[in-house]
Amino acid sequence: MIVRFYDETNGGFFDSEPSAAEKFGVLSTPRKPLQDSPTPAGNPMAAITLLRLHHYTGEAEYRDKAEKTLSTFAGIAEQFGIFGATYGIAVAHFLEPQMQIVVIAPENDPAGAELYDAAFSDFNFGKSVLCIAPENVTAANLPPSLAQTIPNLPNLKSGKAFAVLCSGFACQPPVSDAVELKKQISSVAKSV
Repeated sequence: MIVRFYDETNGGFFDSEPSAAEKFGVLSTPRKPLQDSPTPAGNPMAAITLLRLHHYTGEAEYRDKAEKTLSTFAGIAEQFGIFGATYGIAVAHFLEPQMQIVVIAPENDPAGAELYDAAFSDFNFGKSVLCIAPENVTAANLPPSLAQTIPNLPNLKSGKAFAVLCSGFACQPPVSDAVELKKQISSVAKSV
């Protein structure tokens, strides 16, 4: 996406490759879609994708390109009204604190199900949730930003369900109680 469509000079993404050989009439004019009609527009969706990649990998380049894409359209986005909704969602993704919740529980564990429900209890644009069985907790099965932390937790050997909330590339202590997990989530969400 970045290699084929990103405008390094002015920011944002074109709807076709600038180097495409065959172009006809109006199709020869590169556009940077911002208007949702009827599907979400390409540029805000690209920004959301880049922000999610940043959250999973920690690569600052993804966040920088997302910010530049959003900045490219900041002066005109309001003109689109409801047809600029995806742009608004992308801005919310940019501004909300990112958090990743990893629920580690044996399959069909009631305590794990409670933690999983607690992880999804409140909506947050920057939240992602991963539920994984203890035997599957390996660096290869986790996002790069979590691969060095989660597999080394002593709680893995307990055989009990627990959850870890990570935000800003730092993790909270593991919790086994759904109420405590909700408190952690609420605390991170309010930190904006």
